[in-house]
Amino acid sequence: MGRTLAACVLPALVLSAAWLRIEDPRLAGEGLAVAALAVAAALPPRAWQRALAAVVAVAGASQIAFGADAWELLPFRDERVLGPVAGDARRGVESFYEVLLPFEPGRHPQMHALVLAAIFGFVLVTALLIAARRPVAALAATVAGAGWPATLIGTDAVAMGALTLAAALSIPLVLRVRSVRSLAVGAGLAGLVVVAAAWASSSTAVAREAALDWEAWSIRGGAPPPVTGVRFAWDSNYDGITFPPEPTVVLTVEGPEQAHYWRTSTLGLFTDDHWFEDLTWISRLEDDVGDVPDGPLTPAAARDRDNWLEQEIEVRALVDDRLAAAGTPVALDSRQLGTVFLLTEGVLRVRDPLSRGLRYRVWSYAPDPAPAALARSKPRYPGQANDFLRFEGRSFMPFGTPGRDRDTRAVFDDPSYARVAVYRPLYTIARRVAGRAGTPYEAVLALEGWFRQRGGFTYDEHPPKVAGPPLVSFVTRTKAGYCQHYAGAMALMLRTLGIPARVAVGFTSGARRNGKWIVTDHDAHAWVEAWFDGLGWVPFDPTPGRGTFAGSYSLASNSPEAVNALSRGQLTQRRVGDDELPDTADLSATEVARDRRAPSFAAAALLVGSLWVLVVGGGKAVVRRVGQTSRDPRRSAAATRRELEGFLRDQRIDVPPSATLEELRRTVAVELGLDGRAFATAVARARFGPPEGARRHARTARSELRVLLRRMRLELSLWARFRGLVSLRSLQRGALR
Repeated sequence: MGRTLAACVLPALVLSAAWLRIEDPRLAGEGLAVAALAVAAALPPRAWQRALAAVVAVAGASQIAFGADAWELLPFRDERVLGPVAGDARRGVESFYEVLLPFEPGRHPQMHALVLAAIFGFVLVTALLIAARRPVAALAATVAGAGWPATLIGTDAVAMGALTLAAALSIPLVLRVRSVRSLAVGAGLAGLVVVAAAWASSSTAVAREAALDWEAWSIRGGAPPPVTGVRFAWDSNYDGITFPPEPTVVLTVEGPEQAHYWRTSTLGLFTDDHWFEDLTWISRLEDDVGDVPDGPLTPAAARDRDNWLEQEIEVRALVDDRLAAAGTPVALDSRQLGTVFLLTEGVLRVRDPLSRGLRYRVWSYAPDPAPAALARSKPRYPGQANDFLRFEGRSFMPFGTPGRDRDTRAVFDDPSYARVAVYRPLYTIARRVAGRAGTPYEAVLALEGWFRQRGGFTYDEHPPKVAGPPLVSFVTRTKAGYCQHYAGAMALMLRTLGIPARVAVGFTSGARRNGKWIVTDHDAHAWVEAWFDGLGWVPFDPTPGRGTFAGSYSLASNSPEAVNALSRGQLTQRRVGDDELPDTADLSATEVARDRRAPSFAAAALLVGSLWVLVVGGGKAVVRRVGQTSRDPRRSAAATRRELEGFLRDQRIDVPPSATLEELRRTVAVELGLDGRAFATAVARARFGPPEGARRHARTARSELRVLLRRMRLELSLWARFRGLVSLRSLQRGALR
């Protein structure tokens, strides 16, 4: 057993790491858990014991990956055993054709389930082969399992190949294989990994975050022609930047007479103290002139051609696969570009980096509202805007919601959100600067003005090194940084205030010469975009001294209208300056320390909690599922509805006993931002539709319920899931009908 375990450890770790690389943020805990189950199944000494252990491990991995409890795998009288799991797997495979990598597990639970299933499957096969003393076959399984994800994402492929080589060769070494032939075959197979990894790291066919279009991949492996020019890494970086002494022209833009920022991408996901792209594939545009499909947050005004801004852009020395444009692209002439991928948040990407001299024409919706129009915009945010009120996995209530400040403080006080709590100083300062604003516009303008004028900040491309979250240190202590610091901090502070915001990246307007905007690498920039009802994404720039645009609503344009709007709004109520802020160094330390206090009597609480989980959690699971096994499809569908209602009540989401299915669906959409239409439709058809189709719709309702519950759990923290498991709210009088 000891030798088997020693031979399994390194391959299991490498296989887990290889597959978890295609997720971002990575849920390493679940991946290691399924890998540990697979290794444990190979440790018993006899073959029949390993087979029995493998069955148990499959049940445990199914629960972790697909949310299927062990009793759900039993053959119910009117349901196929693997139907729900097969449905999740099918949807997960289909999603890989539409999503950019690395993906966020919370948004794509079926893909995340498949990643966990792949880790478990490859580790289980490798471990069982090791236990059977088949080192060459185990080595081949390790190579295949670690090599497959390398065809999906090529980042750090050489390093991953070296680790795979070490893991593969460790198997015959630990098992003390003495056959020269076996060692030679094993070394040859493992060596292929490094060769493949070197190819993957140089081929644009498997570039990081590439749109997965497997049918169009080239299997010849030919390297693309060399491209020279300026290349940018758009994800946030706070370590310092250095521009070359002489600027290089990267783009020229004809058409607009006024200054605009040329956006190439957006950073909508904040995790691990940094901002990242969080884009998924929507559709493709092929060699044509036509409209770009609207995104979920595109306002109706974007379809009015009078609001369109035409640009003709020439690529001079930019090595990138993203198309630069002002604002949100609404139409494109793609005849010179080939296939163009439309991604969420209005980002356009092509298959290969743009070539020198390439020209394209794009029409954009770039709002330039008057301050009065922004002041009239109410904080009405659709469900899709919730993604831009979130960071570190936690959403904040929208601006103006009653009790919003109390709820926000509760989030920072919740010990399960320790990664969120370290940003409490940003919220505290945001409330002092903009907390009295009566409209979202006043709050945005107050923060922009504080960063640019009143906060005592200095633009510094080589800021001092700090320990801990860099944006917290930037706002509270150093007050020195460049555009990534300013935009990243302001966007975070807006989200804590309940205003949808993101970081936009690209270039400032550049210099206008002979009717063209000349854009150089020195114009690379990051700024903030805030979403306003009826207007869409509106840019603001908190970085002092780094470019201007034409908008009269923003302090970045040195606009008297913006200054007057700020004076009439926020500053007439209370002038906020540095002299009114607390000692921010002490604030950062004390606030974070208070949020990290550990609960007392941990051992006693663990014992009581374990008993409560066994009694309450297990009892509720049995009660909720008894009705779903009924032969009567109407009772079965009603039971699925009760299970969803009970889950919501246990999460402290009020569901009236008289709520209709439509009201239940809206509750799920508003509270958790999830689409429950498929579930509600299936339940309604099973309960109230024709009898001949009721049984089929009842099965669909159970399947959709599992998908919905899986997505809900991914949206919740571990603390919230545990709290819901042991809650008695769903068992209170009137909760069960």
